[in-house]
Amino acid sequence: MVLRIGGVIAGVFALLFAAPAAFPLHNLGPRLGVDGCPTSPAGGWEGGDRPGALVPADGAVSVTMCELPLATAQRLAGALPRVSVPVRKLTTQVDAMVAELNALPTRDVLEAELREREAAKGHVLGDDLHLGEVCTAVGYGTSLSFVVHYGDGRTSAVVLVDRNCGTARYADRTRFGNPSDAFLRHYRAQLETRPKPSALAGCAAELPAADIDLTHARGWPRDDVAANRGPGWRTFLPSPLSAATACRYRLDGDLLRLRAQVRIPDDLVSVRSLINTSTAANTVTGSGGTENVTNLTDCGLARSTRPAALDVVWVGDSTGAIAEVRIWRAPCQAVYTGSTGGKIPTAQLLSRLDAWLGR
Repeated sequence: MVLRIGGVIAGVFALLFAAPAAFPLHNLGPRLGVDGCPTSPAGGWEGGDRPGALVPADGAVSVTMCELPLATAQRLAGALPRVSVPVRKLTTQVDAMVAELNALPTRDVLEAELREREAAKGHVLGDDLHLGEVCTAVGYGTSLSFVVHYGDGRTSAVVLVDRNCGTARYADRTRFGNPSDAFLRHYRAQLETRPKPSALAGCAAELPAADIDLTHARGWPRDDVAANRGPGWRTFLPSPLSAATACRYRLDGDLLRLRAQVRIPDDLVSVRSLINTSTAANTVTGSGGTENVTNLTDCGLARSTRPAALDVVWVGDSTGAIAEVRIWRAPCQAVYTGSTGGKIPTAQLLSRLDAWLGR
């Protein structure tokens, strides 16, 4: 019995002190819940930088994007509600997503890219860029990770993403970047293959004017697309549209009453392009290299400001998400969504709204 125990111990020591394995047994990640996501925040991981693939590529059957809500000081004090973040599981294009994870650059590769880019601008960077060491201090409300699941019973690979430091870590390997945009691009494509309703609900007969007050969170438009748009988004509607409806309201006392509505008959490709153009930030680069937005407006932001005339465009996209676009027509003009501040509406947008809804 003693010899048997000794043999087991010797075997364990042999594993621990043998030549480095491709993926070490330690630091394989936190405990996972029934949803396949970590049940506790990341912590205690070493910042190793071993060569090789970030995660094993063979045998992966799914990748899950996990956002574990954190008990921040504001939430513990009751100042902010506890967030509910959906678990997104990618079961199609899994190999492509694993390739995205393994394509994240190493410290040396990223440093070389940064030096080359800045040299093209005439800038010379210092000897040590301290990549992954000098970090921001944004109070993110969730801990982000990507979990690669395997079909042969192997332990899942949990890639922990530090958004403040710009790192992705697994098994003593550190890579740089946030794979969220790549994951959500694949995830939206997966959602597009699922059945979904092709029609939107009709326009509400009336809207309380107080509910359009942009100084309160409830006054902002609905934006279900935001959940799968990604942190690096520049396009409000990243997926094709399946339906669109326009509504026109006029203020009557404390209510905005419906005056006209139409299921938009135009080609939805052009409608999506029109909305994306109207909600985008137009920028110019100043002499110091900074970008300045030229189409912002504070219309509607003054406390208790109410629209005397309001157009609303409801859109449903090919992933099943619904978004609302509000266009103030009077006393001032602005375009608002749940993810973008006030933009000056384009002449093309106003003209199309009048063509759909009448003058």
